[in-house]
Formats: sequence, C-alpha cells, structure tokens
Amino acid sequence: MINSLAKSGMLKVGLSLIAMTVAAGVQAKTLVYCSEGSPEGFNPQLFTSGTTYDASSRQIYNRLVEFTIGTTELHAALAEKWDVSDDGKTYTFHLRKGVKWQTTKDFKPTREFNADDVVFTFERQLDKNNAYHGVSGGSYEYFEGMDMPKLISKIEKVDDHTVRFVLTRPEAPFLADRQY
Repeated sequence: MINSLAKSGMLKVGLSLIAMTVAAGVQAKTLVYCSEGSPEGFNPQLFTSGTTYDASSRQIYNRLVEFTIGTTELHAALAEKWDVSDDGKTYTFHLRKGVKWQTTKDFKPTREFNADDVVFTFERQLDKNNAYHGVSGGSYEYFEGMDMPKLISKIEKVDDHTVRFVLTRPEAPFLADRQY
C-alpha cells in the first residue's frame, strides 16, 4: 500500500513537472505587463501619457537615441552615433545598418530601415501639406508641445544611413527629446 502511494505520488509529481515545462514554453511566447492604467493607443506620435509610453510605445518602437535605464545618459539606438555642430544647430545622425522591419500578416516590408524612414517620420509631423499628416487626426501633441515645428528648420537625407537635422536655434535637450 505504501509502495503504491509512493509510486502514485511520484507519478503526480512527474506529471506536474511535465505540465509546468509545457506551460513555461507557452509563457515564453506571451508578454504579460501590469500597468496602472490602459494605454490610450499604440502610436507615440499621437499619445504621450506615461501609461501609453511605458505599456506600448517603448516596447514597440525604436528611437534614434535612448536613455540608459535609471540614468539621464544617452546611448545609441537606431543611430549608431551622432555629431553636433559647434554652433549647436546641426545634428547629424549616422544610422545603424541591417535594421529589419517587423513583419505581420498585413505588412511585408521589402527593405531595411534607412534615412528615408527618419525623414518621413518627422516630415509627416512637420509639414501640414504632407499626404500623411492628417492620417490619425493630424495632431501631434508631444511634437508640437516640444515646439518642434518652430525648432526644426530642415531635415535632410545625406545618404541611405545618414540624416541631418538643421535647427533654427541651439536646443540643449534636442538629443534627449529624440528618445521619446
């Protein structure tokens, strides 16, 4: 009887371990995030609350530069490096090569990330005549709140992996503002 109970107990433990192993494999493919609220949306150009940034924007979108977690130190992200002119009005970003777009059932990218994407992203917000400015309502709260339309004089593609921003005036937090 005791031998039978011991075997039964070992069988239960063994089956439990197998079940936990299978469950762990399923969980490894699932993101669980606990937030103090629901994000308003998933486009950081349109939604700027901390809840949205923490829950979706930071996980989904890459930036030119990023803060090292827990500090105010910036490090390279989509931009491998950057140069700032002596007068503080020209920022040149040298972009990482080999960055792939995510693929979904509805979006099948045919090329890698390049300077055209950076120019498009900012021009869409800057130029009210841009064909994509009005998509999603045409209001870019963070961008406008940071006075970017008055600050950015020009964005130009230097080559496939280099983008230059020309500002109307020096702006000390310009790099830090690129990480949002």
